[in-house]
Amino acid sequence: MARSGTVNALVLLAACLLSGCATTRYTQSGIVAIPSDVKGHPGSAASLELEGLKLRIQSLDRAPQSQAIPRLVLRIVFDPRELGYWFDPGQVVLRSADGREWRARGGEYRPVYPKAAFDVAFDVTVPREASLDLVLGGLARGQKRLDPVTLRLARLEGRSYDRLYWLEAIGYAVMMPIVAAGYASGGM
Repeated sequence: MARSGTVNALVLLAACLLSGCATTRYTQSGIVAIPSDVKGHPGSAASLELEGLKLRIQSLDRAPQSQAIPRLVLRIVFDPRELGYWFDPGQVVLRSADGREWRARGGEYRPVYPKAAFDVAFDVTVPREASLDLVLGGLARGQKRLDPVTLRLARLEGRSYDRLYWLEAIGYAVMMPIVAAGYASGGM
């Protein structure tokens, strides 16, 4: 009986080692360009700092490459250094090279607190072959409106690791001597 359990565990370990990692190719919009006078880092989760207001813009339109691209939704998370900032999501605009514009839903200024998050949705998808301008307006500090910032938005491609089978294999390799010792001693 102990030998049968050990053989089964070895077969399972070999299968896990041979299977490798399961990955998925995906596309997702992301900030690819930030003006030179703005502190920040581009990406699918870009970070910016505007007059003491730190914010992170994350795209939520991720999809496997073989599927249709969903409409653009951005999550903007704020981290102000002090209270007194305001944001109106309705003043965020998406602009194509031919001049078409899409406005986010919104329409009133709301106070911005640390870790405040706003989802900004547009009735358009970011195409694979083109880029769009994201005009980040609607920011204010007290009664003073901050100048809008224009960011470049494009479709990015990537690969995600859906499941790391090799981690399971390491677990089996670590547990194998423990299980074998248990079988050999007759404890299991």
